[in-house]
Amino acid sequence: MSFQAGVRYFDERPIAPCDPTQILNGLQSDDYAVVANHRGPGIFLAHADWQLNELRRRPPQGPLIESITFDGRLDNRDDLLLQLKDRLTGDTSDAALTLAAYKRWGAAGLVRLIGDWSLVIWDSGQETIVLASDFAGVRPLYYCLEPARLSWSTRLAALAGYTQISELDDEYVASLLGFGEGTNRTPYKGIYSVPPGHFVRVTNGAATIERFWTLPIGNTIRYQRQSAYEEHLRALFSDAVRCRLPNHSTVISELSGGLDSSSIVCMARHLSESLQGPRLVTMSLEHPDSIDTRFYTLVENFCKTEAIHLSTSEHAFLAETPAASAAPTGWQDMQMHMAGIARQLGATVYLTGQLGDFIMGNRWDDSHQISGLLRRGRFSSALKASLAWSKVLRIPVYWVLYRALVSSLPSRIAPIHAYESADGPYSPRNTEDSIAPEFRERVLLNGQSRSDHNWRNAAPERRKHFRELSLILQSRKLQPPEPLEHLEYTHPYAHRPLVEYMMSIPADLLCGPGEPRRLMRLAFHDLWPPELRKRCSKDSFGGVLLDSLRPVAQRLAQKPSRLLVVERGYVEAKSLEQRLNRLALALECNEPQLRQIILLELWLRRRTQRVASDGLSLSA
Repeated sequence: MSFQAGVRYFDERPIAPCDPTQILNGLQSDDYAVVANHRGPGIFLAHADWQLNELRRRPPQGPLIESITFDGRLDNRDDLLLQLKDRLTGDTSDAALTLAAYKRWGAAGLVRLIGDWSLVIWDSGQETIVLASDFAGVRPLYYCLEPARLSWSTRLAALAGYTQISELDDEYVASLLGFGEGTNRTPYKGIYSVPPGHFVRVTNGAATIERFWTLPIGNTIRYQRQSAYEEHLRALFSDAVRCRLPNHSTVISELSGGLDSSSIVCMARHLSESLQGPRLVTMSLEHPDSIDTRFYTLVENFCKTEAIHLSTSEHAFLAETPAASAAPTGWQDMQMHMAGIARQLGATVYLTGQLGDFIMGNRWDDSHQISGLLRRGRFSSALKASLAWSKVLRIPVYWVLYRALVSSLPSRIAPIHAYESADGPYSPRNTEDSIAPEFRERVLLNGQSRSDHNWRNAAPERRKHFRELSLILQSRKLQPPEPLEHLEYTHPYAHRPLVEYMMSIPADLLCGPGEPRRLMRLAFHDLWPPELRKRCSKDSFGGVLLDSLRPVAQRLAQKPSRLLVVERGYVEAKSLEQRLNRLALALECNEPQLRQIILLELWLRRRTQRVASDGLSLSA
């Protein structure tokens, strides 16, 4: 992944000598090539490529193309070359294609760019800066709008250092503790991430945020033959993996032994046999008694890949001395170790199976499908489907029908909670909350504010799916962890044509009563080792997380009133103490939220450099 940063002074003052140095802080590393930049009255844009990018199948951006910086990969280059050939002057890099697309179609035309990317365009004619991110928000881009200037950076820590913003954003904290993610906000008040599928246009100090990609709620794809759906899925998945494989390089692919990561590895190996493919190395997390071990070993042997196993006991979810990071996060020690391995291997690409569960229909409870039958007046089929779901879910058939009836109401009157239920066995058994009431009221913590409501316009049987996709994308969970930002950290299941296709076909093709991943299993069965085809479960890593959290919880529970999350008014001391003690005993305590509280506490300590003598040292 390359790096882009810059600053725009609205009064067009000369760029001070210290500005480039400060905003590019953190790039003084052997990983990055010489920085290219563009300077003008009140404007500075910079771009730096990772040195190993020279091994990629496409050339890096190199010197700035007029006034654009581009970080990413375009997957529809051939189509764009045909459409824009009259606007190109010999340079066919991704940056040049993107700038040509902007000049022809404007910022709304960015929807035509398929791939993982973020960009910054200085439109001197309009005296406008345009910042944009692809539909999935895979490539990070942060910005800060102040009265006199706009600044931006690929790296959150670099931008926070440049702007010298230290005040925490309460709405970020509320979202983190309430929902497990910070949406498009950051821990730093006034610094935001560019929303996925949007562009931010800044002219003379005024900013507007506009959408260029929308959920494909109006798309409908129906074939006469079941096999046509399977063939289309197989072709799209093959494209999704192929466009992420450089011809000459090393690719690391996560391998958990689940169907999502295993499918990527098997497809990558299949493609490598027919193409001049890259060196493929799988990376797996191992822990004692894991049910995944048998399956990822099976795939390693089947695909004959080089394999790396990382121990969760040697690189735990929480380190005793957390590394400095721009935001609260776990697995830092593991990720830093993975980054070191990637450098040793000369790897440029890191493939993950993220979004696979959602896209491929890995749902235990998708009984909302019945609302579509009710809407179309197919009452006999609706009753038959309700009986099947009732048997699988072990709930009364009248309750299944009632839920489907409520969710099939017109969007303007259907209650939002009808689409919020968690999925079957994944439903939390404990939902208690330690957020302080005063803090909740002050920031208006509200689940409905997390996403737009465009999903409500979808067909009733797909509203829940579109709502979930909207929340996933807005959370920017697909961005790379800080230690892996130098890699092309990418997700085949977030390939836009694949996502749009799977969201446009009938829901019952993806998942049926007791048949999650229905279409995936039909389309990919010959891609997998025979034993993998029977797999129906996956290790949740809950025990690994608990083993890491329990000793920390014991220490934090000793003096709950002294915790920074309590002192700052984010959580209640008494409630937190009770839950920390239950977590230490491995009892039900809504561990996912408590995990976020612990991560926030450790991050706040690292920021304030609280000394060990206060009796709260985690390693004491």
